[in-house]
Amino acid sequence: MYEKFYNLTKEPFHITPDPQFLYLSESHKQALASMIYGIERRKGFVAITGGVGVGKTTIVRAYLEKATSADLKVIYVFQANITFRDLVKTVYREFEMELATNDIVEMVNSLHLALIDLYRQGKTVVIIIDEAQNMPIETLENLRMLSNLETPTEKLIQVVLVGQTELDALLEKHELRQLKQRIAIRAHIAPLSAQDSRAYIEHRLSVAGLNNSIFEKKALDIIIREANGVPRKLNVLCDNALITGFGYQKNPITTRIAGEVVADFAFPGKPPRRAFAPRWRAAALIVLGLFVALLIAFFLSPYGSSLKEALGVAGLSPTTRKSEPVRALVNHAPGEKAREVASNVAAPLQKESSVNPKPATESKGNVETKYKTRVVRKGETLSDLVREAYRMDPKTPPDDSLFELVKRHNPAITDSNMIIAGSVIQFPDIPHH
Repeated sequence: MYEKFYNLTKEPFHITPDPQFLYLSESHKQALASMIYGIERRKGFVAITGGVGVGKTTIVRAYLEKATSADLKVIYVFQANITFRDLVKTVYREFEMELATNDIVEMVNSLHLALIDLYRQGKTVVIIIDEAQNMPIETLENLRMLSNLETPTEKLIQVVLVGQTELDALLEKHELRQLKQRIAIRAHIAPLSAQDSRAYIEHRLSVAGLNNSIFEKKALDIIIREANGVPRKLNVLCDNALITGFGYQKNPITTRIAGEVVADFAFPGKPPRRAFAPRWRAAALIVLGLFVALLIAFFLSPYGSSLKEALGVAGLSPTTRKSEPVRALVNHAPGEKAREVASNVAAPLQKESSVNPKPATESKGNVETKYKTRVVRKGETLSDLVREAYRMDPKTPPDDSLFELVKRHNPAITDSNMIIAGSVIQFPDIPHH
């Protein structure tokens, strides 16, 4: 679709394991060399492992393409989830041998005779099992029976197990210990380094007929960082970058296009986060600024003055809303006592602070009564407060008449032995006769 636009002769980043595009990093070279050496030297079992998408199947395909010798007979098993009996039947079909029995022991014995005959002809038989981590444990355990098919010096059949890293864990199981001991050669394919990832992309572009890069350097950095050394991810991201660039008619691929493609794969169906986040923050700041402006305008208006007066009457003005009565209500008066405490806090004559209580006055006819107010703290008793208010000796018990005087001016006190922390109590001056 985009080949002509970018002057390419073919698509460079299709995800099928095409040996023509094979790029050999150090671990890829080691894996391919291990496979060739193990087969040619008739070592018996070879295991090659690696993460998802690192190029294991591509290595196998590259070997199969070069293994054109007439003396080499390769059986490629790509569906590993089979029984050992079905695996042996597959070998029979590939050799075009007649299956005279269904007994597994007799089948293996007949196969042994056929392999000896092929060995005398100078032929090498290879079974390559791809996705071997999916093979049942029973099948893997029985594979050692094939390892017993040998001459005094060489194995008659070579088995290559190719699988994800889970295959390594599988081979550590106790029931597979005999198979693990028979594996003569093991290799692991690691993810590409950042330098190899860049060389990988340039190699594929070169095979596709391009002599120069069609990616900006920073755009490649974004793609390489996201792919994390996995060739399959590199193919997917680069292919989509070329498609997107073709849609925008952009050559080379820019940082913006690379970021858009990475965001699409990281957050399907969502806009790129880098583009979205600044807009969201700007909108939030605008809304916050409008809210603050409206709040200031309201408090400067006549309605704001009324609100401040109302809050002041209730003892809840902005400057005193963290005063002792409010804290006592929250901290010491949960449940059923809350309503009683709230009535005390809201009473017009109970609005003063407990730190520096100021005298309050009440006029009844021509008689003016003066008060001190006090907020009850947790653990205090009415006796303590009466002695403090009237400056009595701490060891002297208050007179009952003082209790009655205080209770008369504080109707909320119904029991002298129970006062509520956070409530406000008025202490009138003692009348003089």
